[in-house]
Amino acid sequence: MVWLTWRQHRAQVLVTAGFLAAIGVLLLVHGLDASGQSGDALNARFQSLYTYLSWLPVVPLLVGLFWGAPLLARELERGTHRLAWTQSVSRRRWLATKLGVLGGAVTVAGLAFGVMVSAWVGVFDGVRNADRFGDAALFGGTGAAVGAWWLFAFALGTAAGGLVRRTLPAFAITIAVFVLAMFLVFQVREDYAEPVRAVTDGPVAGAYLTGAASLSPSGVEVAGDQVVPECASEGRDTYLRCIEEAGYRSVLYYQPADRYWRFQWTETGLLVLASILLAGPVVYRVARRPV
Repeated sequence: MVWLTWRQHRAQVLVTAGFLAAIGVLLLVHGLDASGQSGDALNARFQSLYTYLSWLPVVPLLVGLFWGAPLLARELERGTHRLAWTQSVSRRRWLATKLGVLGGAVTVAGLAFGVMVSAWVGVFDGVRNADRFGDAALFGGTGAAVGAWWLFAFALGTAAGGLVRRTLPAFAITIAVFVLAMFLVFQVREDYAEPVRAVTDGPVAGAYLTGAASLSPSGVEVAGDQVVPECASEGRDTYLRCIEEAGYRSVLYYQPADRYWRFQWTETGLLVLASILLAGPVVYRVARRPV
């Protein structure tokens, strides 16, 4: 079964390996060129590639489309499942090998991708924009969560293919559900832990900013999306100066930098759990329903 899995899916494996190799070389060369720079030059070097890496959260979707969706949909669409599921190898073993080998492969590939991006970001630690915690794209492209995102996309595509039994509709479902899941995770990520409240006049280094407000001299807090009453009539150019003259101070709500791995493992756990739940309809389709 392992050899059969390799023969059937070697195109995806080789293309993914080539993609990782190309990304690795690109990040290595770009990082080496930037290692001797500092200040504005280092920031400009970072921004030159970050424009493209800001699409990192979408990369796992390709795994769902080209690894997961065809896994069952192609067999069911072509009718080859009747041959595959009536051999000496049981359906359960067929499914366990497919999911185990391919799921493990995409998870390892995702982790390798995250290690490469993390190493590249490490070159730019002196650049404020290179914050792998507070930046949604870099958080999803570094650490352990990358492997979980790749696994989730694979499980989602496999479930979609098993349910609709057609490749193209499975593509559409995978895209829609993945984008929705990504949006929901982005919305709830800041709530993985209670944020820290700090009254400060400057930014907090390396933190994940979740909210801001203004604090009056009497202790009344005005939310960041609300207008300070004393300065309601001021224009855009004079509003901030009016707040300072009125004695207001800035209040920041943030997740400290040392919570990065806590958030990484939290998101990893949620995505792995979702992947396990998505395996339910796949097991039912293969092991329970008639050929």
